[in-house]
Amino acid sequence: MGRTVPFVGARWSAEAQRRVQRAREEILSAGAGPGGSGPELVRPEIAASWRRSLLSGVDPTRVPDGRFDPDRSAAPRLLRAAEPVLDRLVGQLCGTTTAVVLADSKAWILWRGAGEQALFTGLDRISASPGCCLGEELVGTNGLGTVVEERRPTLIVGGEHYQDAMQDFTCVGVPIVDPLSNRLEGVLDLTCGSRDTNELLLPLLTEAVREIQLRLREQATARERALFEEFVERTRRRRDVAVASLNEDFLITNSAAAQLFEPADHALLWEWAGGAIASGREVSGELTLTREITVQARCTPVDSGAARPAGVIVTMVPVSTGGARQATGSGAWRQVLRQVDRIAQLDGPVLLHGEPGVGKARLASRLHAARGGSGRARILDCRTQRHRGDAWFDELGTALEDPQATVVLRRVTGLSPEAEGTVAALVGAAPARVVLTCVDPPGGDLLDVAEVTLAVPPLRDRAEDVPVLVDELLDELSQGGTRPRCTASALGALKAHPWPGNVRELRRVLATALVNGMHFDVSTHHLPEGYRSPPDRPRLALLESTERDAIVAALQRAGWNKDRAAADLGISRATIYRKVRRFAITPPGSGKER
Repeated sequence: MGRTVPFVGARWSAEAQRRVQRAREEILSAGAGPGGSGPELVRPEIAASWRRSLLSGVDPTRVPDGRFDPDRSAAPRLLRAAEPVLDRLVGQLCGTTTAVVLADSKAWILWRGAGEQALFTGLDRISASPGCCLGEELVGTNGLGTVVEERRPTLIVGGEHYQDAMQDFTCVGVPIVDPLSNRLEGVLDLTCGSRDTNELLLPLLTEAVREIQLRLREQATARERALFEEFVERTRRRRDVAVASLNEDFLITNSAAAQLFEPADHALLWEWAGGAIASGREVSGELTLTREITVQARCTPVDSGAARPAGVIVTMVPVSTGGARQATGSGAWRQVLRQVDRIAQLDGPVLLHGEPGVGKARLASRLHAARGGSGRARILDCRTQRHRGDAWFDELGTALEDPQATVVLRRVTGLSPEAEGTVAALVGAAPARVVLTCVDPPGGDLLDVAEVTLAVPPLRDRAEDVPVLVDELLDELSQGGTRPRCTASALGALKAHPWPGNVRELRRVLATALVNGMHFDVSTHHLPEGYRSPPDRPRLALLESTERDAIVAALQRAGWNKDRAAADLGISRATIYRKVRRFAITPPGSGKER
């Protein structure tokens, strides 16, 4: 691994700037390809930006001369939302050598202001004035163009700028994202002398952007608000179905729909929706999207209270996936959920077994909810019994006395042998509903006391569940705020990962990505290292993947008995053994990876 880059607070020290200059010289000498130790001395996003600047042919020694277009039309909606915030921000910075710059989504400067007008002279020298474009492809790494490229908050201190003339400045830029359409609307930037850099710039700017985005939402048209509210309602009810909300210039999709869509599909879908708009009634039918994915689509007009509809809501279920895998959940997981719903009608203890982190706790929560439990869901870890002794048994006995409660006993194979019989007797006579969880099914008394056992498949055997899980996990991690989305490219990388840590690992990766992206949408570059691209192993072709999924589902139905699964599939015993080896299929809890 490379050297660790110092914490941001040390970035403007003299030593840090010398290190940055050395890294820049090495990268410029090596060209756009990897070389030297330079990339290890700076943050990855800065090294990547320098290489993009090199590839664009930007001369680091020239004075920045970004394009100038005095007649370029402004972004009136963004300016209306931003003006009160900008005025207040300039007032807060009065007496400092800090300028406020607002740019559009292409890094064209729309507005600038400062408490001290003298700062404008220095900004004019680097083309940081209204009507100029500071796109990264024109002037290299900077607080506007690089933010447009990265779509995340970015602090660029002194020598981290690509062009020499900009290295006297520090720029911090934060993207402004429309909270309804999720489109990049612009960038808000604070620029000061590099010697005046301090750690308060980013939080000050982030708060200002949050207020601008709130104002963007408030000034949205009635049509946009109606579409957004209907989209939220539909996706709340059906997370596993692909949903798109759109009109002629507005499109929102959930994660399942993002897996099906290309940019060209917006126009295609809107044209197809013409029948619903004209008649004011729901229409349905098959539609082939750009990637040759055929979907069964249902299109419903959304009323805005005006003469014409706000737009349409389209729900889609793939019926012929062409070159892509279906994005609405795997057969294996749907079967597990159906079994859980049936089990919820039973009163006896339930045993869930599968690899660590596979989602057993989630299924236990689903059982509790499906049974209409009005009491608490209590979770007790059996591994603590060994060192807590009688206190643990007292807590278990109290929990099991509540007939409205669901008691989840985790890691039941961690019980000491002498304790297993006692726990089995308590569970067998308990008024409470009991769910036992473990990696491998236990033997003896605890297995006997379970009314039903259910194997939970590992995430690697149900990659098509990843978009649905990502949606649910992002909802949890946003904690009631605006839920970020995961881009199609990031979802593709996540689906390709083997997930040895299962759903728990996926949750940890998404939590890290949200921190990296400051809770904006999750893009590929927000994912931790090692998750940003598919692993080196070859992926199965579509036909092979479908065949593997069918074999796994048959094995699960047969309790992982290969002979019964072969009979169910109508293939020979020799064939299923050969396919199990070919596709490296392993039962839950075997400890082997795919």
